[in-house]
Amino acid sequence: MSWDEAIEEIRQRKVLARGQGGAEAVARQHEKGRLTIRERIDGLLDAGSFHELGPAAGAPERDADGRLTGYSPANFILGIGEVGGRPVAVGGEDFTLRGGSPNVSGLRKSVYAEELALQYRIPLVRLHEGGGGSVTGSQGKQSAGPTTDPVFATPRFQSVARVLGTVPVAAAAMGPVAGLPASRLVASHFSVMVRGTAQVMTAGPAVVGRALGQEVDKEALGGAALHEKSGVVDNFAADEADALAQIRRFLSYL
Repeated sequence: MSWDEAIEEIRQRKVLARGQGGAEAVARQHEKGRLTIRERIDGLLDAGSFHELGPAAGAPERDADGRLTGYSPANFILGIGEVGGRPVAVGGEDFTLRGGSPNVSGLRKSVYAEELALQYRIPLVRLHEGGGGSVTGSQGKQSAGPTTDPVFATPRFQSVARVLGTVPVAAAAMGPVAGLPASRLVASHFSVMVRGTAQVMTAGPAVVGRALGQEVDKEALGGAALHEKSGVVDNFAADEADALAQIRRFLSYL
Protein backbone atom coordinates (compact mmCIF):
# COMPACT_ATOMS: atom_id res chain seq x y z
CA MET A 1 0.00 0.00 0.00
CA SER A 2 1.32 3.43 -0.96
CA TRP A 3 0.84 6.49 1.21
CA ASP A 4 1.84 8.87 -1.58
CA GLU A 5 -1.69 10.17 -2.21
CA ALA A 6 -2.37 10.79 1.48
CA ILE A 7 0.96 12.55 1.92
CA GLU A 8 0.31 14.71 -1.13
CA GLU A 9 -3.12 15.71 0.21
CA ILE A 10 -1.59 16.77 3.54
CA ARG A 11 0.91 18.88 1.59
CA GLN A 12 -1.93 20.45 -0.43
CA ARG A 13 -3.88 21.22 2.74
CA LYS A 14 -0.90 23.02 4.26
CA VAL A 15 -0.47 25.10 1.13
CA LEU A 16 -4.18 25.97 0.97
CA ALA A 17 -4.27 26.83 4.68
CA ARG A 18 -1.66 29.53 4.10
CA GLY A 19 -4.24 31.31 1.94
CA GLN A 20 -6.54 31.70 4.96
CA GLY A 21 -9.95 33.03 3.85
CA GLY A 22 -8.74 33.80 0.33
CA ALA A 23 -7.08 36.76 -1.38
CA GLU A 24 -10.21 38.95 -1.28
CA ALA A 25 -10.80 38.34 2.43
CA VAL A 26 -7.16 39.11 3.24
CA ALA A 27 -7.37 42.30 1.14
CA ARG A 28 -10.48 43.42 3.05
CA GLN A 29 -8.63 42.86 6.32
CA HIS A 30 -5.76 45.04 5.11
CA GLU A 31 -8.17 47.72 3.85
CA LYS A 32 -9.49 48.03 7.40
CA GLY A 33 -5.95 48.77 8.57
CA ARG A 34 -5.62 45.40 10.32
CA LEU A 35 -3.11 42.59 9.92
CA THR A 36 -4.03 38.93 9.47
CA ILE A 37 -3.43 36.54 12.35
CA ARG A 38 -0.38 35.07 10.62
CA GLU A 39 1.10 38.56 10.19
CA ARG A 40 0.41 39.32 13.85
CA ILE A 41 2.16 36.16 15.00
CA ASP A 42 5.15 36.99 12.80
CA GLY A 43 5.21 40.50 14.29
CA LEU A 44 5.23 39.17 17.84
CA LEU A 45 7.74 36.34 17.61
CA ASP A 46 11.44 36.24 16.93
CA ALA A 47 11.98 35.83 13.20
CA GLY A 48 11.74 32.25 11.95
CA SER A 49 10.88 30.77 15.36
CA PHE A 50 7.20 29.86 14.82
CA HIS A 51 6.28 26.17 14.75
CA GLU A 52 2.61 25.84 13.86
CA LEU A 53 0.45 23.08 15.30
CA GLY A 54 -2.22 21.50 13.12
CA PRO A 55 -1.46 23.46 9.92
CA ALA A 56 -3.45 20.94 7.87
CA ALA A 57 -6.53 20.94 10.13
CA GLY A 58 -9.73 21.86 8.33
CA ALA A 59 -12.71 20.65 6.33
CA PRO A 60 -11.93 19.10 2.91
CA GLU A 61 -14.32 19.06 -0.03
CA ARG A 62 -14.17 16.07 -2.39
CA ASP A 63 -15.57 14.95 -5.69
CA ALA A 64 -17.35 11.65 -6.34
CA ASP A 65 -14.01 9.87 -6.63
CA GLY A 66 -12.77 11.17 -3.30
CA ARG A 67 -10.29 13.66 -4.79
CA LEU A 68 -9.68 16.94 -2.95
CA THR A 69 -11.51 19.78 -4.72
CA GLY A 70 -11.62 22.43 -2.01
CA TYR A 71 -10.54 23.10 1.54
CA SER A 72 -11.66 25.34 4.41
CA PRO A 73 -8.82 25.63 6.96
CA ALA A 74 -9.25 25.95 10.71
CA ASN A 75 -9.80 29.62 11.53
CA PHE A 76 -7.62 29.57 14.64
CA ILE A 77 -3.84 29.59 14.23
CA LEU A 78 -1.82 28.03 17.07
CA GLY A 79 1.78 27.13 17.72
CA ILE A 80 4.99 27.65 19.67
CA GLY A 81 7.62 30.29 18.98
CA GLU A 82 10.11 32.48 20.78
CA VAL A 83 10.03 36.01 22.19
CA GLY A 84 13.44 37.31 23.14
CA GLY A 85 14.87 33.83 22.70
CA ARG A 86 12.39 32.22 25.14
CA PRO A 87 9.54 29.87 24.16
CA VAL A 88 5.89 30.93 24.23
CA ALA A 89 2.62 29.44 23.04
CA VAL A 90 0.69 31.80 20.78
CA GLY A 91 -2.68 31.65 19.05
CA GLY A 92 -5.52 33.70 17.70
CA GLU A 93 -8.64 33.79 15.55
CA ASP A 94 -8.44 34.16 11.76
CA PHE A 95 -10.89 36.98 11.02
CA THR A 96 -10.68 36.33 7.26
CA LEU A 97 -12.71 33.13 7.78
CA ARG A 98 -16.24 33.59 9.16
CA GLY A 99 -15.22 36.78 10.97
CA GLY A 100 -13.29 34.70 13.48
CA SER A 101 -16.42 32.84 14.59
CA PRO A 102 -14.99 29.35 15.12
CA ASN A 103 -15.49 26.57 12.63
CA VAL A 104 -15.18 23.01 13.95
CA SER A 105 -11.41 22.72 13.51
CA GLY A 106 -10.81 26.27 14.72
CA LEU A 107 -12.76 25.64 17.91
CA ARG A 108 -10.74 22.52 18.70
CA LYS A 109 -7.47 24.41 18.28
CA SER A 110 -8.60 27.41 20.34
CA VAL A 111 -9.64 25.18 23.24
CA TYR A 112 -6.25 23.44 23.05
CA ALA A 113 -4.26 26.69 23.42
CA GLU A 114 -4.31 26.63 27.22
CA GLU A 115 -3.51 22.92 27.34
CA LEU A 116 -0.48 23.55 25.13
CA ALA A 117 0.89 26.21 27.47
CA LEU A 118 0.22 24.00 30.49
CA GLN A 119 1.87 20.97 28.91
CA TYR A 120 5.11 22.82 28.18
CA ARG A 121 4.82 25.27 31.13
CA ILE A 122 5.49 28.29 28.92
CA PRO A 123 3.79 31.71 28.66
CA LEU A 124 0.61 31.94 26.60
CA VAL A 125 -0.14 34.84 24.25
CA ARG A 126 -3.59 35.22 22.68
CA LEU A 127 -4.12 37.64 19.77
CA HIS A 128 -7.88 38.08 19.53
CA GLU A 129 -10.22 39.22 16.79
CA GLY A 130 -13.43 37.23 16.60
CA GLY A 131 -17.10 37.17 17.35
CA GLY A 132 -17.28 33.96 19.34
CA GLY A 133 -19.74 31.19 18.59
CA SER A 134 -22.31 31.59 15.83
CA VAL A 135 -26.00 31.10 16.58
CA THR A 136 -26.03 28.62 13.68
CA GLY A 137 -23.18 26.57 15.12
CA SER A 138 -19.53 26.03 14.28
CA GLN A 139 -20.39 24.51 10.88
CA GLY A 140 -21.83 27.82 9.69
CA LYS A 141 -25.30 26.37 9.14
CA GLN A 142 -27.93 24.66 11.19
CA SER A 143 -26.94 21.05 11.75
CA ALA A 144 -29.09 17.97 11.95
CA GLY A 145 -27.02 16.54 14.80
CA PRO A 146 -24.81 17.51 17.72
CA THR A 147 -21.34 18.88 16.89
CA THR A 148 -20.16 19.96 20.34
CA ASP A 149 -18.69 18.13 23.31
CA PRO A 150 -20.87 15.82 25.45
CA VAL A 151 -22.21 17.10 28.76
CA PHE A 152 -19.69 15.01 30.70
CA ALA A 153 -16.69 16.54 28.93
CA THR A 154 -14.19 18.62 30.90
CA PRO A 155 -15.46 22.24 31.07
CA ARG A 156 -13.59 24.45 28.62
CA PHE A 157 -12.92 27.14 31.19
CA GLN A 158 -11.20 24.73 33.56
CA SER A 159 -7.97 24.99 31.55
CA VAL A 160 -8.37 28.78 31.38
CA ALA A 161 -8.37 28.90 35.18
CA ARG A 162 -5.48 26.43 35.45
CA VAL A 163 -3.27 28.32 33.01
CA LEU A 164 -3.73 31.58 34.96
CA GLY A 165 -2.40 29.87 38.06
CA THR A 166 0.54 28.23 36.30
CA VAL A 167 2.11 30.40 33.57
CA PRO A 168 2.09 34.06 32.46
CA VAL A 169 -0.79 34.91 30.11
CA ALA A 170 -0.93 37.98 27.86
CA ALA A 171 -3.70 38.91 25.44
CA ALA A 172 -4.50 41.58 22.87
CA ALA A 173 -7.73 42.80 21.27
CA MET A 174 -6.71 43.58 17.69
CA GLY A 175 -10.22 44.08 16.28
CA PRO A 176 -13.82 43.38 17.36
CA VAL A 177 -13.77 40.81 20.19
CA ALA A 178 -16.97 39.30 21.60
CA GLY A 179 -18.23 36.13 23.26
CA LEU A 180 -15.65 33.45 24.07
CA PRO A 181 -12.66 35.44 22.70
CA ALA A 182 -13.66 38.37 24.96
CA SER A 183 -13.80 36.11 28.01
CA ARG A 184 -10.36 34.76 27.18
CA LEU A 185 -9.02 38.28 26.66
CA VAL A 186 -9.90 39.33 30.19
CA ALA A 187 -8.70 35.99 31.64
CA SER A 188 -5.08 37.10 31.39
CA HIS A 189 -2.37 38.70 33.49
CA PHE A 190 -1.84 41.49 30.95
CA SER A 191 -4.31 42.68 28.33
CA VAL A 192 -4.09 45.44 25.74
CA MET A 193 -6.48 46.73 23.08
CA VAL A 194 -5.85 48.79 19.93
CA ARG A 195 -7.59 52.17 19.92
CA GLY A 196 -10.04 52.81 17.12
CA THR A 197 -10.01 49.32 15.59
CA ALA A 198 -10.64 47.06 18.61
CA GLN A 199 -13.76 46.63 20.70
CA VAL A 200 -14.37 44.24 23.59
CA MET A 201 -18.01 43.19 24.03
CA THR A 202 -20.12 40.47 25.57
CA ALA A 203 -22.13 40.46 22.33
CA GLY A 204 -22.25 42.54 19.16
CA PRO A 205 -24.76 45.20 18.03
CA ALA A 206 -27.08 42.70 16.29
CA VAL A 207 -27.54 40.60 19.43
CA VAL A 208 -27.93 43.67 21.67
CA GLY A 209 -30.42 45.21 19.26
CA ARG A 210 -32.55 42.10 19.18
CA ALA A 211 -32.46 41.67 22.96
CA LEU A 212 -32.98 45.29 24.03
CA GLY A 213 -34.47 46.95 20.97
CA GLN A 214 -31.68 49.55 20.95
CA GLU A 215 -29.36 50.43 18.09
CA VAL A 216 -25.77 50.83 19.28
CA ASP A 217 -22.48 50.53 17.40
CA LYS A 218 -19.40 48.55 18.38
CA GLU A 219 -17.53 51.56 19.77
CA ALA A 220 -20.41 52.40 22.11
CA LEU A 221 -20.62 48.79 23.28
CA GLY A 222 -16.93 48.17 23.85
CA GLY A 223 -14.56 50.78 22.44
CA ALA A 224 -11.45 52.18 24.10
CA ALA A 225 -13.30 55.21 25.50
CA LEU A 226 -15.60 52.89 27.45
CA HIS A 227 -12.91 50.54 28.71
CA GLU A 228 -10.63 53.34 29.86
CA LYS A 229 -13.24 53.71 32.60
CA SER A 230 -14.38 50.09 32.97
CA GLY A 231 -11.01 48.55 33.78
CA VAL A 232 -11.78 45.53 31.58
CA VAL A 233 -8.36 45.81 29.89
CA ASP A 234 -5.04 46.88 31.37
CA ASN A 235 -3.57 49.03 28.63
CA PHE A 236 -4.20 50.65 25.25
CA ALA A 237 -2.13 50.72 22.07
CA ALA A 238 -1.90 53.23 19.23
CA ASP A 239 -1.81 50.46 16.61
CA GLU A 240 -1.19 46.74 16.24
CA ALA A 241 2.60 47.09 16.21
CA ASP A 242 2.38 48.97 19.51
CA ALA A 243 0.16 46.25 21.03
CA LEU A 244 2.62 43.52 20.03
CA ALA A 245 5.54 45.56 21.37
CA GLN A 246 3.75 45.98 24.71
CA ILE A 247 3.29 42.21 25.00
CA ARG A 248 6.94 41.61 24.20
CA ARG A 249 7.87 44.16 26.87
CA PHE A 250 5.55 42.50 29.42
CA LEU A 251 7.16 39.12 28.77
CA SER A 252 10.66 40.64 29.06
CA TYR A 253 10.02 41.45 32.72
CA LEU A 254 9.47 37.78 33.65
